[in-house]
Parts: sequence; C-alpha cells; structure tokens
Amino acid sequence: MPKLSRPWRRRLDWITPPDLMYLAEPKETGESKTETQRTMTRQGSPRGSSNRTERPVPKIVTVLAEPGEVITAAATRNYNKAFYLEELKRKRITATFALLVAKIAEDLSGWPILGDDEWNAADLMARHLDRRALSHCRRSREKEAVVVILDTSGSCLAQARFYSRIATAAVAAGDVELYDAPNAGLRAVRNRDGWKAIEDTEWDFSQRTIIFFGDFDGGDAVITASRRNKIYWFCSETRYPSIRLHPWCSLSMSAFKGRYYPCTTDEDFIPLLRKVR
Repeated sequence: MPKLSRPWRRRLDWITPPDLMYLAEPKETGESKTETQRTMTRQGSPRGSSNRTERPVPKIVTVLAEPGEVITAAATRNYNKAFYLEELKRKRITATFALLVAKIAEDLSGWPILGDDEWNAADLMARHLDRRALSHCRRSREKEAVVVILDTSGSCLAQARFYSRIATAAVAAGDVELYDAPNAGLRAVRNRDGWKAIEDTEWDFSQRTIIFFGDFDGGDAVITASRRNKIYWFCSETRYPSIRLHPWCSLSMSAFKGRYYPCTTDEDFIPLLRKVR
C-alpha cells in the first residue's frame, strides 16, 4: 500500500529548522544579543546557564509581624502571614483571664438585688400566703469587683508584654479594679475616665479578693495584706530562690495566707487556671 503523502509535512527549502538544544547565535547582520536571548527554544535554556530570576529573600522572618507589613513586589516570594501568632496569644490570654475572674468572683456575694441567679427562700415560704408568681421568688447578689494589681517596675521587664496583655484583658472584663503598682506600691488606679493617681501607696484593702502579678520586690506588702484579704499571687520572681534572701523583705512565705503560683510567662499562666480554686 503506498504511503500517504501529506504535503504540509514536506520540508520547505527556504526554511531552516531551529536548533532545539541551544539558543540561536547572534548573527553578524547587526542583531542585538538581547533580541537573540528572547528567542528561546522549546527545550529551555542553554547548557550551563539558568534563566531563573534570583528573588530577594528577607534576612529575618519574624513571627511578631503585624498586619500591614506585607511584601507586594511581583518578583519577590510571598511572605505574607495567613494569621498572626501575637493576635492568637492575646485572645488566649484574654479568654483565660476572663475565666479566672469568673472562677474567683463566683463566690463573692454582697447584698441581694433584683435578678434571676438564685432562689429566695423567704419569698418561697411567703408564696403560700400571697400566691405570688414563682418567677418572683428569685434574686441575685451584688458582686464585688476583683482587685488586679500589676507590678510595672523594671525588674518585671521580661514580663512587660505578658502584663500588658493582662491589663488589656482586665480593662475588657469591666468588673475589676486595675492598679498600677511598681514594686507592689500602689501608684494609679484605672477607672472609666482613665488612670487616676493614688497618693497612698499602702495596701489598705479589707475583705477583698486580689490578684497580684509581680515578683518579690515589695513582697512584705503582699504578705501583710493577705492577713485581711484573699490574695492570688502569680509570682514572676527568678532571681531569689526564697523571699528571705531578698534584701527588701523581712517576712517569710510561711506568713502568706493567700495562694501562691509561680508564673513568669503567659505559657505558665494558662495551665494555672486548673489549679485556681
């Protein structure tokens, strides 16, 4: 059977087939080298060379990048973050602190007020006489605000970011009294209008629930206040193994009547929620 002839596959005499392995060499007719390099073959680039464009790589890629720090150049690699670890950490601290305050404040009860939190035994007994509705036999109790004190002295520099998150969570909670206390000395209190300076630096609290974040600097004030208050001490001390070795302190931890928790970072604070009673 004769072979089928396809005219369009015939080699044309006036066309030279291209070299499939190499770039076309620049001609002597004045063709520029740049134009020649644009004529790439089907196989790719010539041997021993690469047509990949070197893209700049940042020297440091930090996990503390904030939104807005992006790389928009088309020739660079995409180092934009899909999420930010700092934001996740702030949310975890806020949620943990809110649970801590709720756990501590659930036992704080003041005068009975109108509400629906608990049954009123007196109203239930009187219901047999006045036939009041069962929904009118419930009440709530006025909860006392939890006191949060932060040591902002230079010795707590390593915990500055951690304490800043605690302060933010305390302001967001809304039902706490936040105090600025470098070396456990009260300097300012946070209210709705902002920070207000305090003249008396002593802890004159009585029958209050206090959460203190700080080290052994000013530890005598914390130990003394624990005799008439319920104190949760999240201690960030790493310099002295015992408070008796601190030159500013004269009292020992055996005189502390509150609850003591070693806590130097936010990674230590989150698991401690299970130990708080």
